[in-house]
Amino acid sequence: MAIGKLWTFFGSKRGMSILFIQLALVLLFIYFYSGYQSSARCVQCHSNKDRMTGLGYPELVMTREQAQRESRHPNTECRDCHLGNGLSDEPSTAHRGMLKLIVLDNDLNIMPRKGHVKQLLPSGGDRLRNMLPRLSDGELDDDVGTLLWHDRNPVTLGYDPSIAAKTCGKSACHPDQVKQFNTSIMGSNFRQRAMRVWNDIHGPNN
Repeated sequence: MAIGKLWTFFGSKRGMSILFIQLALVLLFIYFYSGYQSSARCVQCHSNKDRMTGLGYPELVMTREQAQRESRHPNTECRDCHLGNGLSDEPSTAHRGMLKLIVLDNDLNIMPRKGHVKQLLPSGGDRLRNMLPRLSDGELDDDVGTLLWHDRNPVTLGYDPSIAAKTCGKSACHPDQVKQFNTSIMGSNFRQRAMRVWNDIHGPNN
């Protein structure tokens, strides 16, 4: 059958046109959605040692293979855990909305990471404190009270179910474990998540 008569399969030329437009829109959506989920620019920037050194962060050089090997999560993208914008070459745009390590001072106030936490590597024989930042002489940085991982709410400093749902709880990761934890006493205790000090009015904070 001639190409010009293809429309007869769709009932009319208008029906054929509408179907092809819908197909094109679906393909465009798939293309842009898959791109939005990409971490291509994260890897392109962080694997470039010269660029990272020039930006002042040589300790944050990381290849995709290294990240997957050290995290023991093969085929996991940067955005799966850290969020942010994996399509931007501009640091401020790429890091907008990204989850970061929370550094607290001794009064449980959030403090800048730069100048205190250069890298997270265990050191010393005290397992309770071997991840805390140290000074150049090997002594603990007394300005830093503690570190909280990026799954915490920066306001309450407690576990944040909404962050877990966007990261670990995604369908291709650990949804069952996150769902189970959210229904546990620890995960659902909103009062405990709001505690900021040990002797909070609601009781001891663990």
